[in-house]
Amino acid sequence: MQKTKLSVCMIVKNEEQFIADCLKSVQPVADQIVVVDTGSTDQTVEIARSFGAEVHNFKWCDDFAAARNASIKYAKGDWIFWLDADERLEADSLKPLKQLLKPEKRPVAYLITIKNLLADGKTFKLSTGHRLFTNHKKLYFEGRVHEQIVYSLARNGGEERPSNIRLLHLGYGLGAEVQARKDQRNRELLLKMVEEQPNNAYAHYTLGQNYGLAGNHQKALKHYLIALEKQKFQKSLARQLLNNISEAYLKLGNFTEAKRFAEQSLKMSNQQIGAYYLQYKIAQAQDQISEAVQWLQRLREKNLAVSKGRLQIENDILLSDNDILFSMAELFLKLNELSKAESCLTEIIGHSDATNDLIKKMANLLIRYQAYELCLKLLQKHMNTTDVEILDLIGVVQIKQQNFIGAIQTYTQILQQQPNNFEVIKRLAGLFFKIGEKEKGESLLKILNDLNQFNQVSMQ
Repeated sequence: MQKTKLSVCMIVKNEEQFIADCLKSVQPVADQIVVVDTGSTDQTVEIARSFGAEVHNFKWCDDFAAARNASIKYAKGDWIFWLDADERLEADSLKPLKQLLKPEKRPVAYLITIKNLLADGKTFKLSTGHRLFTNHKKLYFEGRVHEQIVYSLARNGGEERPSNIRLLHLGYGLGAEVQARKDQRNRELLLKMVEEQPNNAYAHYTLGQNYGLAGNHQKALKHYLIALEKQKFQKSLARQLLNNISEAYLKLGNFTEAKRFAEQSLKMSNQQIGAYYLQYKIAQAQDQISEAVQWLQRLREKNLAVSKGRLQIENDILLSDNDILFSMAELFLKLNELSKAESCLTEIIGHSDATNDLIKKMANLLIRYQAYELCLKLLQKHMNTTDVEILDLIGVVQIKQQNFIGAIQTYTQILQQQPNNFEVIKRLAGLFFKIGEKEKGESLLKILNDLNQFNQVSMQ
């Protein structure tokens, strides 16, 4: 039997930073790589050719669908897989993708999960897209921006199927300046699209998302509500629209409406993460701490199920478990439930290397809530207490506790490692004055003065 072949199709412009890793990720499954370039001035084209890609030029016309359609017209494979340069096919998706490449008589499109990495570098927004479809002459893209094949698939009696294939999208974590340029470009195209198709619910939905990312929540809400009025979305997208409306109301301080739409979303699916997160944020914003804990606990249960592959849901978010536990610890500190806060923080340490940054973050949280004993316990139990940064934190806590003798011992340890540390000498001097040992304090101030004079002479 003849092998079923796959064409990977891309459109690019100035993607030298990303395209090599993208092509590496798909090369093991690609029988053909088609790259349509819309005007690169960097090394994008040369890098693409080094991977054996066929490169074709396309004059940009403010229409992503037109560019995508130009790319798939060169496809010779039985199946087409499309992606962007800032996306990577996850390694454990290679085998499942190959297994889907079977002969089909009718148009077929598979939904692929896209893990969109957000700016914090830890949180993912999960979405889905019809990224793998049969090379059928009646399947084509529509939409100036956020282009889709789903409409032509539906018109031609095509079949949509789920899959467990995942793409990692780096685009939302590129930095504020790059993201702002992309958002502005997309906004202009979406405004044209809404003007041309005022009844297109998806255009209003994506324009609302664009305004939301830019922080213009009033305009985002306006377009979300238009989309809600006109939409005939599938369940997952309809649910995400309700979550977006809830989030916009939350950002605008209308907690009643935010809660109402989050509840509607949960009625559609109680197996999601997004609406639980919104309910947590709404409760937190209203200082309803016990309720916020309950929502966060439910959120964590769903988040763990998704991250471990026990639960799959389209159009959702995926949070760092450490971030959830850290937020939970802070809520327990607000409730003065120290043992529960300790349990959360201990679990975080069990998940990861106890780096100084992580321990400092925890210590500063505990100091903020005056949980000094717990802070010392954490620092002394889990870290190398000869480390200067950790010793400094221990000293700060001892001073907060007015344990000046203990603080003197701690800062003396630091001074032994860093004898010319101005700040440590100054702090030790102050501590000796506090306990009435004026002579030792003055001696340290003299050392400080001598160091100052030495440095001034050295600089001349």
